[in-house]
Order: sequence, then structure tokens, then C-alpha cells
Amino acid sequence: MIPSTRFHRFVRTAATLRRKLLRKADHTRWTDAKSFCPEWSERAKIIAGLIPKGSRVIEFGAGMRQLQSYLDPSCTYIASDLISRGQDELIVDLEKRPLPELPDDKFDVAVFAGVLEYLSDAPSVLSWICQYVTACIFSYECTPRASHIYGRLKQTWNRAALGWVNAYTEDELKSIVTRAGFFCATQTVWNAQEGSEPIFVFQRVSSCPATPKK
Repeated sequence: MIPSTRFHRFVRTAATLRRKLLRKADHTRWTDAKSFCPEWSERAKIIAGLIPKGSRVIEFGAGMRQLQSYLDPSCTYIASDLISRGQDELIVDLEKRPLPELPDDKFDVAVFAGVLEYLSDAPSVLSWICQYVTACIFSYECTPRASHIYGRLKQTWNRAALGWVNAYTEDELKSIVTRAGFFCATQTVWNAQEGSEPIFVFQRVSSCPATPKK
């Protein structure tokens, strides 16, 4: 890695760790449409296939609303994002507290596609949204289990270079949602250019598991 590249990587990493400490969202990055990768469309298509017909969907970090175009026409869709993009959407900063109250009995499914990595307190966000929906679908690039503290710190540092402010293993992530009264009903994989990213479907324990639409 050339010195200038190392320097820019260090700056990005330091900025991410600062946002984590201050619990500040990256408004600058997500205001720029160039931050959205075209291949995320394939991930949205996979997630849409996991949502039953007739579902009432709310998507956080909706971005360019790719998911909406793949949903079955019988579904309703509400987009929520950090940044207003001039459309009818719910503006929510998931780093701010308290998190807002949502209308009761309005949504069935909450979607977080590539969003949780950017949240300094993902557990509280998941516990919050699980009060309002019967299913939660999210993608998350899990970190491998580290055998010692140095390994965990190195993982945190490397993920910060990507803008990610947390580092959960798959078991840790599942445990967070399970404590909110949900179970992992379905798990699949999105094979991206830079690696594979799991997609999880969590269902409220008291309701029937979600099934892919036909």
C-alpha cells in the first residue's frame, strides 16, 4: 500500500471511530448518491423474495429505494432514511436518542439492508424496531470469532476503515435479536463481488415464520 493510500485509510478509520464515540451518523457519505453501489440491487432483489405477499414493509436506510421495485405489488412500502431525497419518506436518524415512536399495527416487516454495520448501538435499534413488526430482515457482514483481544481490536480497526462502527459475530448478532423475542426463521447469502454477506429473516416467536413469496 502506497503511503498516501495508507494515510487516507487512516483518516477514514479515525473519522469512523470518532463517529462511533460521538454516536454521529455519516451524513456526508449518504448525501452523495455515488456512495450507493449498483450491485446492491441484487441484494434488494433477494430480500424482496423473502417478503410474503401482502406485507406492510418499512425499509431503513432505503437509499435509492431499490427494494420497492422488487416487492410484490400486493405489498405496501414505506421508505425511511437518514437523508431526505425529495420523496415521501420517513426521516429517521438511527443514531439519535430517543428513537421515535412508530404507528402501532402499521408494519409487518422491517428491512435493514447493509445498515446495521453503521450503527454504534445496533442492539438498541433492533430491540426498538422489534416492538413494531412481526418480522425483521437484515443483511450484515459478520466478523469472525477472535481468539484474543488483539484479534478483536484488529477486526474493529479494519472494519472502521470501511466506515463500519461495530463488529459482531454471527452468534452475537443472533443473540441480540433473540433477546428481543424473535427467532431466526431463514438465512441465506448474497454473493457480492467483494465477498459473501448473510441475509437473516427473524420472526417474532408468537407468530408463524415468514415464507418466500411464490
